[in-house]
Amino acid sequence: MNTRFLGLELRRAVRNGRYLIFTIIMPAVLFVLFVNLYGGGDGKFPNGLPVTTSLMMNMALFGVMAGPLTIGARIAVERGLGWQRQLRLTPLTGSGYLTTKGALAMLVGLPGIVLVCVIGAVEGVRMSAPQWLGVFATLWLGAIPFVLLGIVIGLIATPDGMQAITGLASMLLGLLGGIWIPADVAPAWLAGIMKILPTYWVKQLTQAPFVSGVDVKEALLVIGLWVVVLGAIAARRYRTQS
Repeated sequence: MNTRFLGLELRRAVRNGRYLIFTIIMPAVLFVLFVNLYGGGDGKFPNGLPVTTSLMMNMALFGVMAGPLTIGARIAVERGLGWQRQLRLTPLTGSGYLTTKGALAMLVGLPGIVLVCVIGAVEGVRMSAPQWLGVFATLWLGAIPFVLLGIVIGLIATPDGMQAITGLASMLLGLLGGIWIPADVAPAWLAGIMKILPTYWVKQLTQAPFVSGVDVKEALLVIGLWVVVLGAIAARRYRTQS
């Protein structure tokens, strides 16, 4: 991975107003809004997890999804401008390009997680230091399938269509992945769809230390399959554009 290229890309990303709004500000604002609407007091979901804690995890996960999709939109714009063709004239390899974009997407997801977790602590979420670290690490590493999805979309979609595609992807992953509708109260047909998506299983892994009945092996298997398939598609798509 080219660290100089990564630094350049990171500076470009943080100057993007859309990145700041959708990956940092919006998850935090939604968390505060939902906590004040539903999370006050000692309310708990049927699985025993406090409402405020669950909302914090959900909104942090929403930010984890939004960041990589934003990077995917940048890839589509770069393709449209011919920037990828220019990069192929440099020593930067295809794997180096994709690895750098992946690392960038992982980095831009960090501030949103940190901010939501800080607000969660202020709003009354109580965990031990190892639990906080585990939640943070699970959310951040759980971004990997969304990073790859963003790259794939960026390598396939046109710049004009990216905004609609990323918006639809965020909505579907959130709605059908258990962020907006808890799996405990979803109808059976929707619960079945949820278990196909990585969003649901990242959320399950995040909650695993606090609730019983989470199948960690199945979660890792489903997320791993998404990573392998999306990684293969991204690599193939980039090669065919060469």
